[in-house]
Amino acid sequence: MKLDIAQRSWVIYDMGNAAYALIVRTVFAALLFKYCANDIWGEENTTAYWGYVCSLAGIAAGAVSITLGFYADKHHCKKLCLALFVLIGALSTAAFSLLQKGMAWSVLCLSFISLGCYMSANSFYDSLLLAVAPSSLRDRLSSLAYALGYIGGVIPFIICLVLRYILDDPGSADRIAFIIAAAWWLFLTVPSLIFVKEDKNAKERDKSLDFLANFKSLLKNRNVLLFLVAYFLYIDGVGTIYTMAAPIATDIGINTVQLLAVILGLQFLAFPCTLLYGRLSSKFHPRNLVLFAIGIYVLISLLALFLTIPVLREYRLHIFIFLAVLIGTSQGGIQSLSRSLFSRIVPSAQAAEFFGFYNLFGKFTTIVGPLFIGTVAACGGKAELGIAFLAVPFMLGALLLTRVDFTPPE
Repeated sequence: MKLDIAQRSWVIYDMGNAAYALIVRTVFAALLFKYCANDIWGEENTTAYWGYVCSLAGIAAGAVSITLGFYADKHHCKKLCLALFVLIGALSTAAFSLLQKGMAWSVLCLSFISLGCYMSANSFYDSLLLAVAPSSLRDRLSSLAYALGYIGGVIPFIICLVLRYILDDPGSADRIAFIIAAAWWLFLTVPSLIFVKEDKNAKERDKSLDFLANFKSLLKNRNVLLFLVAYFLYIDGVGTIYTMAAPIATDIGINTVQLLAVILGLQFLAFPCTLLYGRLSSKFHPRNLVLFAIGIYVLISLLALFLTIPVLREYRLHIFIFLAVLIGTSQGGIQSLSRSLFSRIVPSAQAAEFFGFYNLFGKFTTIVGPLFIGTVAACGGKAELGIAFLAVPFMLGALLLTRVDFTPPE
């Protein structure tokens, strides 16, 4: 697939965004919080609090994205909003490098700001998909962006691992990792800000409408609402597993080196699998591919129960690796094709606003799931039991997705 400069620039952002997701969101922020707070609040409580702060960041990001999305569509300033959130997010991410053991509340506050900006930036980035590609190319382009994101994310991640190996103090290496992630994310945002042109295919919207009127129009759009509810239900498990993997791994006795090795391997597996989902989208309807990926995640949820069986304690690492392999086969596919499916049914003149709702519903994955798992852990239960519970929303989401009409709006 030959890309023009705007499409290449849009794809490149996903490489920087993925580096943040891997280095900060998945690994080092959670590990830093555990390091800073375990002695203060205890192992189970820190897992719970990490889930809570992710939930609050998701709520804030969703509210901000919807509100600013309306104005970004109305005044054609999606790229300005993207730049603003990336800048604040990168600065707050770099500030993690200043924290020391015992500064638990500081980690929580910075995590809230950093994660919230990362999620908000994604809303405006996703909405630009309508500006850079026609409907016929969005499945392949979205999958390509996610696939290259795994490679783009793993390059700085490997640098962080090398620093951990060669430096005498792993804590210092971890602090440098936050600076690397912030710089990588910020640098790879620049091409999109320069070369992507807003509203390339959009009709001029009615500027007399206000946010409330457009919110009411969304409520009347049954098809979009149905997709968003389905998306909320199945992507809840994807986001929860992604966010809670590191603290759960720590709780079940997997050490940092083992965790980092598993996550690194997952990136290399996810790259070709995501490309495969994109290629298959030209032969099978993307909805069917998403349904297949949901089936994989249902299996993951149920297999997580094996982590709670005492007699299998010595095999926990092997079970964790197997679950990571399953995640690697479908994580990029389910996310990239969901994004392109949604782009098929939203009005192009309201792309940022509607993608604000899309990311709000998606960010409930960092609200409901982590909140539930955090509560289970705080009540003395095993967080892995919460993962098994996610099979229910996965299946409900799949059922509703079959009812969505993906005929593009006129």
